[in-house]
Amino acid sequence: MKRRVRPEHIAMLVRGLIWQVLHLRFDAIILKGRGARIWIDRKVKLQGIVKIGDFAKLDLRYTAKGIIRSGFSLGDYSIFRASGSPAFTCQNVEIDENVTFGPYCNIGGGFGLVIGADVIAGPYVSVHPEEHGLATDRPVREQAIRGRGIRIGNDCWLGAKSTVLDGSDLADGTVLGANTVLAGAQTDANCIYVGIPARFLRQREMADEGTPV
Repeated sequence: MKRRVRPEHIAMLVRGLIWQVLHLRFDAIILKGRGARIWIDRKVKLQGIVKIGDFAKLDLRYTAKGIIRSGFSLGDYSIFRASGSPAFTCQNVEIDENVTFGPYCNIGGGFGLVIGADVIAGPYVSVHPEEHGLATDRPVREQAIRGRGIRIGNDCWLGAKSTVLDGSDLADGTVLGANTVLAGAQTDANCIYVGIPARFLRQREMADEGTPV
C-alpha cells in the first residue's frame, strides 16, 4: 500500500529547506513543524530524515560530538536540549534509527545520551542524564552538576509520563509503564517495569495478532 504525501509534510519540508539554506546544513532532510526552533552544533551529524514537530525545540549546541540517524522524530511542543549553558559541554549525543518521542517530552544531553534503534516514547516522557549537587553549604542552584549519562537500548518503549534519570541503563527491549521512574538503575532485556521507583513486572511475551502501526 502506497502512503500518500500529506500537505503538512510538504510545508514541513519547505520550512526545513529554508532552515538548511540559512544554516548551510545539507547532511539530512529536515521536516520542520510550525514554530519549531532548531540549533545544532557542527560537531553533531544528521542522517536521513529528521522530523521536528510543531513548536518543538531541538537545541544541540555546546555538544562535543554526536549523531542523529534517520527516522528521528521529536513530538509537538517537546524540548531536546543537550546543554542549558555555554559553560557546560554535553559529552555525546547518539540517536540511532527510527527513534520517536511523543508530544511534550523533555530530553537532556547532560553527561551523555545514547539511544538505540526503534525506540518509541509516549507523551510527557522525561530523560535527564545529569543531577545537581545537594550539599547544604550553599543553594542547590549554585552547585555543580554531575552525572554518568544514560543509555537506552534498541526496541525500548517508554510509556507516557515515564522518567529516566541519570545513570540509567535500559537493556534492549525494555518497556517502562506509564508514570514509571527509573532512577539510575539497570534493566534486564525484554522486561516490563512499572512504578516509582521502577520495579520488575514481567517479561515481554511473543507477539500477538495485532496490526503494527
